Amino acid sequence: MPKNQTDIEYERPVRIPIQDVLDLHTFAPKEIPSLLKEYLNACLRAKIYSVRIIHGKGKGFLRNRVHGLLKDLPVVASFSEAPPRGGGWGATIVELRRKVDFESSEWAHILDEGARAMGMRLDLSQIAQFAIHARELLAWNRFTNLTAITDPVEIAVKQFLDTLPLSRLLPLGSRVLDIGSGGGFPGIPLKIMRPDLEVTLIDASRKKVSFQKHIIRTLALKDIEARHIRAEELKGELQPEIRQYDVIVSKAVSKLDRFLDQAIPLLRRPGVMIAMKGRSVEAELEAVSSKIEAEGLTLTVKKYRLPHLDIERSLIILSNSPDALNACQSLA
Repeated sequence: MPKNQTDIEYERPVRIPIQDVLDLHTFAPKEIPSLLKEYLNACLRAKIYSVRIIHGKGKGFLRNRVHGLLKDLPVVASFSEAPPRGGGWGATIVELRRKVDFESSEWAHILDEGARAMGMRLDLSQIAQFAIHARELLAWNRFTNLTAITDPVEIAVKQFLDTLPLSRLLPLGSRVLDIGSGGGFPGIPLKIMRPDLEVTLIDASRKKVSFQKHIIRTLALKDIEARHIRAEELKGELQPEIRQYDVIVSKAVSKLDRFLDQAIPLLRRPGVMIAMKGRSVEAELEAVSSKIEAEGLTLTVKKYRLPHLDIERSLIILSNSPDALNACQSLA
């Protein structure tokens, strides 16, 4: 028996416009697994690489389910809570994996455009050196745990562009110590952008230090060294009255109090310690407030946003002298 026109229209699949926002409120829970997979693949084909998934707050059930599904989708590079203006806890920002060659004009454009958005400029030689570092990072990452960030665009933004605000703060000719440098961040990009700096990278992992040395040799960088040593051991090498470094930085040390314990004994006077952090730093600062006061440190927090991914970041700047802080602020 032939179907009438109403039956035919009813059986047609619902077509969702492919855009950078997907609201799940109108879908049944059983539809969500296949919907997410199909929708994100469609976004990738449409070259939409950042998608906001609106799931609402409620008791967090739908949010947790969405996050569980996202973990298993190969097209997903990463996901994180949306910023407050984008829905906060009620939405998730999903970054999709892009097939971008580090030597491509597209990757160079991401760095160039991102730097300009942050009020800075990168020359072609710097971008080329970043590309070599990034390419080797992923090659070594197959057998050495250097980074959890493997998407080319995220590497460009979260590793290289994230170092730009830091590079503007360091006084000319500073001796810089990077504690827990891992894949060479931020120390190696700092050296590429600021050849005047004298940089020391330290890490407790021999494999990571071997990688750092490989990049230093490959890029023929001068006045930079990588050492397999802990900060506590480095302190033991120095005479008590000698503190070698003008600036001590870290992106890897997870807790601010640990970073201060490691850095303070190695810092010159005047000197500056800079911790690279995410958006929320209030709790960490509260936890070390007594230590900051006891050491007579001056605190400054600089906020900035990473382009392309719209991620808020913080630089926690602690100085043991007004002169050092003034030198940093004059360059920012």
